[in-house]
Amino acid sequence: MSSDLSKFRPENVEKRFPNSRAPLVNGQVLCNAAKKADAMIMAVNIRCRLPVAGIIRASMATRAPVMYEIAKSELGYTEFDPMSFAQFIVEENDRLGNTSVPFGIHGDHITVKKPEDKAEVADLVAAELEAGFTSFAIDASHMENELNLAATLELAQPVVAAGLGLEVELGEIGAKSGSAEGFTNPEEASWFIGHLVEGGVHPNLLAINNGSIHGTYFGASQEGIQLELTKEIWEAIQPWNVDIAQHGITGTSLDKITQFIHYGIRKGNVGTFWQNISFGLAMNQNGNAITTPEKHYVKRPYRGIPDELWEKMWQWAEETDNTGGNIKKANKAFSAELNAVAPKYQERVTKQTCEEAIRLFEATNSAGLADEVVALLQA
Repeated sequence: MSSDLSKFRPENVEKRFPNSRAPLVNGQVLCNAAKKADAMIMAVNIRCRLPVAGIIRASMATRAPVMYEIAKSELGYTEFDPMSFAQFIVEENDRLGNTSVPFGIHGDHITVKKPEDKAEVADLVAAELEAGFTSFAIDASHMENELNLAATLELAQPVVAAGLGLEVELGEIGAKSGSAEGFTNPEEASWFIGHLVEGGVHPNLLAINNGSIHGTYFGASQEGIQLELTKEIWEAIQPWNVDIAQHGITGTSLDKITQFIHYGIRKGNVGTFWQNISFGLAMNQNGNAITTPEKHYVKRPYRGIPDELWEKMWQWAEETDNTGGNIKKANKAFSAELNAVAPKYQERVTKQTCEEAIRLFEATNSAGLADEVVALLQA
């Protein structure tokens, strides 16, 4: 197999990065390879630059493909826009010499909350296409099902035309967490996917509300991903060969993550976990941040960024009412200082990130999956 996969890059990638050899490939191919090999693609939400080198090193060491992703909301509280995000991911892969382990760049939660927002969201899809993204998640799940269907059919058209990876969503992630009320059900999933396909939009993945949440589990709240429900939904959409995208994995045990591939889950999103590593926060064995009743965090002096920078960030969070889960907004406010940490702090983030990414690649059966992706590209 060729070690130079740049010739298999989609048209928008080749146009954006003509001088790169980074194997940024169509997200569809990653999903198809995961399905064929009974594996799951790990999708990593990147909110600051610090953890990326470690993820790339782990990907290269294990030959596990990755999707690097950023949500519409994250574009608002990080330093990135679509262009700078894709550029950073490609440049880091080039810098570290990755020419043979395919990866994707995914527009996570391209969210439209009401019909009048569709024009703005269409502009974002266009911007991400131009930036070199190779997979897209159209998320109209905040609206009732009929409006969700109509918006998804419309907004997915440029992705379909480009032949790139497509994820859609039914059931708002984290809505009414802890109760069966608000969960996606198999019947509506079948209705949704069936009507999308009838309308000429055939997604690779369906994101669902199956009990997960985004971010940290505070207090008595616990991870509650309903795998049996997930499998029922997956079976209901198999007439169209669509798989499940699992959101909100931070705080989930490796033992449970290992089970995901048996329930139709082919892509799994991990975001807050990498932020915890970068900030040097104490975590339990499931990767959930250890917090106080006041939703304060515990900083490990031997992990992540310097203690002095963390203390400055936390003071800012308290002064601006961005404590708890909103500490994520510090990624933008302190981006210059995060990017300028001394090499020893960058290195310890890289080392921990690499180790944890390898564990996740092993748990998702994606170690070695690059060879399956390459075979599909060359077929």
